[in-house]
Amino acid sequence: MRGIRPGVLGALPATMPAVLVLAVIGAVPAAADPIPNVQLGFHNGYCSTTEVSVPANTPFTVDIDTTWQFNDRSEFRIPSLQIRVFLPSTYFNPHARVEVGPQPAGDVPFELMTQWVSGSAGKGCWGTIRVL
Repeated sequence: MRGIRPGVLGALPATMPAVLVLAVIGAVPAAADPIPNVQLGFHNGYCSTTEVSVPANTPFTVDIDTTWQFNDRSEFRIPSLQIRVFLPSTYFNPHARVEVGPQPAGDVPFELMTQWVSGSAGKGCWGTIRVL
């Protein structure tokens, strides 16, 4: 018997399997939005900025450039979130990345601190991450 197909697909019209395949192909998930990233510079004991903004309820990263930071005892801290990261000096890879989980709307204070040593110009700074 020509034109008769066994099974479930055989009970469908001849064009229906092709429609099902196209429906499955068209259901590709959307790409995830990139994680927000804020940039901070910490150079010779001073901050390049002390206020940055990120969206609420979304994880984000903080990239810190420590070029011209010659002290290897510098730290990035967010005390309210118990985040404390030692920063590399300019002698090594002068960049650090800190991942922060989703935060509700509000202000999140941060600190970029360093020990004063001969030749250091500043001791650090305090700033705010505004979660909007």
